[in-house]
Amino acid sequence: MFAKGRSIGLFASVAVLCIAASTFAIKVTEQAGAAHGYPGLCDINGKKLADGEFRQWVEGDHLYVVISYKFPNGQSFEEKARFRQESELMQEQWSWKELTKGTLQREFTADFLSGIGTAHVRKDNKDVSEKIEIEPGRTFAGFGFTMALSNLRKRLIHGEQLQLKAVGFSPFPTLKPQVVTVTISYGGLQH
Repeated sequence: MFAKGRSIGLFASVAVLCIAASTFAIKVTEQAGAAHGYPGLCDINGKKLADGEFRQWVEGDHLYVVISYKFPNGQSFEEKARFRQESELMQEQWSWKELTKGTLQREFTADFLSGIGTAHVRKDNKDVSEKIEIEPGRTFAGFGFTMALSNLRKRLIHGEQLQLKAVGFSPFPTLKPQVVTVTISYGGLQH
């Protein structure tokens, strides 16, 4: 009798955890597909700083995104991301790198499946690799937030305030990957 009650209690606890976990993940409401564009990177006054290229495509059950910017002085930035868009949106990989005339200066990566974040800074001769706490379907980096927000738009417009996790890299006090909580809400239209 005691074992049966404990089994039912354990089953109920597992069921509640599964329901809670799926409640927090972002449901895919806007399935992303192939896209290709050439956005310019501009300063606050609209002056063009760099030429950009945005590529997005689907391979199998993965969505890939590559965003790159090239500056006139030979500097360039490239962001790459991979997502799974099934019933829920999950970011699986993210990377960002800076090159000057083809030489890697800085690179940051997050592997959401293994939970490893890495950083490389050439001028400081620093390489860091650390475990990060990833909540699948709730943790994003870079363009991943754009993907998340496009799927959360209706909920936000209806007044929900949501919390996601963001992967970032802080140079102070030490260069290391970090995960922080970000609260998101809709502030209305600005006229």
